[in-house]
Amino acid sequence: MQSMSIEHFLDQLASAEPTPGGGAAAGVMGAMGMGLIAMVARVTLGKKGQEAWASELEQQVQESDRLRQHFAAMISEDARAFEALMQAFKLPKDSVEAIDHRASTIQRGYEGATEVPLACMRACLEGLLLARRSAELGHRNVLSDTGVAVHALMAAFKSAVLNVEINVPAIRDAAFVAQAQQAVVLLTRQAEEEAAVSLEQVARRLA
Repeated sequence: MQSMSIEHFLDQLASAEPTPGGGAAAGVMGAMGMGLIAMVARVTLGKKGQEAWASELEQQVQESDRLRQHFAAMISEDARAFEALMQAFKLPKDSVEAIDHRASTIQRGYEGATEVPLACMRACLEGLLLARRSAELGHRNVLSDTGVAVHALMAAFKSAVLNVEINVPAIRDAAFVAQAQQAVVLLTRQAEEEAAVSLEQVARRLA
């Protein structure tokens, strides 16, 4: 799916088909955020007064590119997880064994459809940690792009939260649900704190 043109992807997103949906959109937003962080680091590298930070800026480029590819892969991973769940609902119910197999497969499908957005949230937090340093080190001429990256990452993060929340009510494994809900609370607090710090730094430097 990540090899689609932007126009084709948007057409698919707007279609009546269930995939790509919000999870794929979250992957795109996360990838855009990391692309911007990488761009800010690349532009800043070699600029006068930034020599002392060259090694860290190079590391930012590498880490941002890695996360961008990770987000891009999630675009298809989310669709596969959703389609696996939909296929589980189509399994036969013509015997007790078939009913049990269908029920357990549906449960695995819901868990898989929850694990992808949880992974997206963790990747967003990684990206926001990089954005904090981008806000501190980035060249002023592209500093607004760091701010845009933070907003893109938070949009991806909040989208992923919604995709967790829509799935967990259907999951019967109480331990799995508790871990997912705890992760949402912890990651949300961390992500919001990181985003606030970065956006404040961007605003201060642009003032």
